[in-house]
This record gives sequence, structure tokens and C-alpha cells, in this order.
Amino acid sequence: MPTHQSLSGATDDELLQRMVQTHPERFGPPFWEFFASEVAPGLPPEPVVIDLGCGPGLLLRDFGARLARATLHGYDVTPAMIGYGRQLAFAGKPPVFAIHDVTRDPLPHAAGSVDLVSMSSVLHVVDQPLPVLAEIRRVLAPAGLFLLNDWIRQPLSAYLAWRREVLKESAADGDRRGFSLFPVHNKYTGEDWHWLLAEAGFTVELGRRPAEAAVDLGVGV
Repeated sequence: MPTHQSLSGATDDELLQRMVQTHPERFGPPFWEFFASEVAPGLPPEPVVIDLGCGPGLLLRDFGARLARATLHGYDVTPAMIGYGRQLAFAGKPPVFAIHDVTRDPLPHAAGSVDLVSMSSVLHVVDQPLPVLAEIRRVLAPAGLFLLNDWIRQPLSAYLAWRREVLKESAADGDRRGFSLFPVHNKYTGEDWHWLLAEAGFTVELGRRPAEAAVDLGVGV
């Protein structure tokens, strides 16, 4: 599976630190307002939650603070990310973290056993997204939810400005990484995402665009 490190030339530690530093901006009030109004009400009292491509585990930590009785699972292909997540403090039961590449191996969950799968800024790097979406749909309960938060195509100028203003990259680093990552981050339009979800058998309940990312809520039925 391609990684952001292999695409951008960043080391595991550089990407880890960038994800930690930018987490509050990437998952700010608009995201949590969406979660509170559109996601949390559709979950059972003790939901099983997967964050697929969990990075340093900060989003799982935030889920745990809002879903006190949840069983949490975090999967990532980078050992440094999993190691960081395991050191975090959690409000409820700590997640089960594991190194796992869903493009090669099925998720270690029974069919229909998961209530929420979250995937943030990962699916766009997958060369063949439909098999991954099929695996997500397999593990979701009949009324389970798939929360997809990913890039939507935007102009080059806006993308490079985001790297300078949010990631705080220098002009040289921003240009070097930005031009390398622009084709990958700007692969899909909002319509493309909706088509992919529908093609995989999801019903798109709601789509929004806070800042540069798409937030789509799919139902696994």
C-alpha cells in the first residue's frame, strides 16, 4: 500500500509529528459538530469503532472521550504511529492498536460486527479503493456507519496555500512536497467519492465540505 511517506519523501517521524501538530486544525469544531449531529445519534450505547489508517491515534482518543462505552480499534501500516497511539491516555477503555494493511489482508472482525468505521485522509492513496470499501462494508453491521473524511479536488494555488498556512511548511518544503502530493490529494471530486461509495454498495446519507476535506457518511446496507 502506498504511504504518505513514500509519496512525499517524509520520514515516519516527520509525518508523525506533523499529524500530531495539525490534529486540532484537521479535526476542529466543524468536524465535531458534524459528528455530534449526524454520527453519534446513529450509534448504539456500546459501539464497536474502527479507525482505519489511525495514524497516531488522536482521533480514536477523541472518539473515546465522546463515546465512553465504545470498544475502539486502530489500524495503521506505520509502526511509529501505532507506538505513539499506545502511549496516549484514554477516557474509557484503551483501544486495541495493530499494524494492519487492509489492501492485503481482511480486517480481523466478523461480518456485521462493527458499528462505525472511520477513515481519514487515507483512501485517496489506495490504488484500488473498491476492494477496501467492500471489506469495510463486510464488517459493518446492517445499520453501521462509514465516516469518510478525505481530500476533494481543489486548485493548486489553494492547496499550496493550505500547506503553508496550516502545515507551516517553508516555501521550499511546501513546493517540494506540495507538487509531489498535489496529484494524489486532488485525485477525486466530491462526485467521484459519492460514486465510489455507491459502487461499493453504500448509501450516502450526507456529504459536507468543511475546509479542504470531504465528510461523507455512508450506511452499510
